[in-house]
Amino acid sequence: MDVTDRGVSSVLDATLFALFVGGAIVTLTLPAAPAPDEDRADAVADTLVATTADVEYTLAPGARRANEARVVFPWTTGPAFERTAHGTLAEHLATATVGSVAVDGQQVGHTYDDLAARAVAETRNATRNRHQRVAVRAVWEPYPEAPLRGAATAGPTPPPTADIHAARLTVDSGMPATRANALAAAESGSYDAVAAAVADGVVRGFFPPNATRHALLADYPVNRLVDYRYRRFGSLVGADLSSNVSVADNERNVTGANAQLRAALTERLAADMRDRFETPRAAARAVRVGDVRITVRTWSP
Repeated sequence: MDVTDRGVSSVLDATLFALFVGGAIVTLTLPAAPAPDEDRADAVADTLVATTADVEYTLAPGARRANEARVVFPWTTGPAFERTAHGTLAEHLATATVGSVAVDGQQVGHTYDDLAARAVAETRNATRNRHQRVAVRAVWEPYPEAPLRGAATAGPTPPPTADIHAARLTVDSGMPATRANALAAAESGSYDAVAAAVADGVVRGFFPPNATRHALLADYPVNRLVDYRYRRFGSLVGADLSSNVSVADNERNVTGANAQLRAALTERLAADMRDRFETPRAAARAVRVGDVRITVRTWSP
């Protein structure tokens, strides 16, 4: 892969999902009391933070599983779809989690399905232990139980009778830190203002204007994968972006498209916040756009 290819790959990764989690801040929360040596979730969490892996994957599922009524993909295999991700297991899980984001349970796209599967496999291999069972779950959501959510899971579900030990990691999602803006907005006493702050962070995170413009001008398949991601996201939050974004029609109005997304997402989140939180300030305190939460659970077989 030459320098140009690497540049396009970076733009794709940054634009589709704000996935630059390399060098991410990782916070480890240990159990309050030491767990038995043979069953320590904190040791597994340390492994996720310390173990690095190069994960080779393909973007092809994003093209193969796209609805061609929205964006046409002339071919869906070949070197242009191949990528390699470098990072710790925690970072790979964070990437997979943000890449799998869904709106009301409907996944936005499948471009990172292969990366997610390989990140989960790497995690299972690194945490396998015949003396204990391990379950790892990574979750991104702008606030708990929000209509937008991404998740990745490695390992089995613990049985209800198991003695569970847990540890938690917080990994930078690559999205803008939004809580301070949400708290400032809450001073107005308006759910709409808090929702607007969250929507702005989410839209800037998934579709940063400059990188998105470059990606829409890039070669195939980058341009069409971004086009599809953009318009699919819009359709799921109630915004038709086709007049602003369409590679086939040479439409690349990122400013207009992002404004549409912010407005539609603000309305969707404000309605959800009113149902979920007693006050706008309570909603703002729950905001965590910038974080992926990883929970490790271990138990004896």
